[in-house]
Amino acid sequence: MLPETLALHLPGNAEKTRRLFVALLPDRHTKEKLASVQKKIAGRKTPPENFHLTLFFLGNQPESILFPLKNFMDRVTFDPFVLSLDKTGYFSKIRLSWIGPTEIPPGLVQLHNTTRQFLVPAYLEDKRESFRPHVTLARKSLPPSVKITSPVVWTVDRLALMESILSKEPGRHPQYRIMHEKTANTPTGYPDI
Repeated sequence: MLPETLALHLPGNAEKTRRLFVALLPDRHTKEKLASVQKKIAGRKTPPENFHLTLFFLGNQPESILFPLKNFMDRVTFDPFVLSLDKTGYFSKIRLSWIGPTEIPPGLVQLHNTTRQFLVPAYLEDKRESFRPHVTLARKSLPPSVKITSPVVWTVDRLALMESILSKEPGRHPQYRIMHEKTANTPTGYPDI
């Protein structure tokens, strides 16, 4: 017998679905720095309001998954951590230019692992793919020739469950909607604001 969570994914289930992903969201200052690097990249540029780092792409999921996902996010805790985006790269199969870290900080590894333990196998198949954290800068792109001389330093403190709403108009970027958000723990010594 299948667990209840897996049964949600069987064909014939007419429940409304949403295209979901779990992501880290940059602050305004980080978005500005990313946009500055992006200017030197060819292709269809990601709008700055769409900048994010995907922890997990869930794809089309039934709406009934929203409650357990929001509940998980309410329970997860993480401390802010610094992510240094210091290299550009290219996924040739999908012609996508990105910026990412040379080294993955322990805080990101821990948050990714915690999220993975919740999602796999209850909601996602374990594809055993390696985690390649990145922020998409452009699609339909060419390999970037940009050398990062000054890394984009991002203090990560926002985790979000996001919905991707695809446009019916060709060539348009998807619209991203925050379904639920969690902020990092307040560092010791700083008051809650």
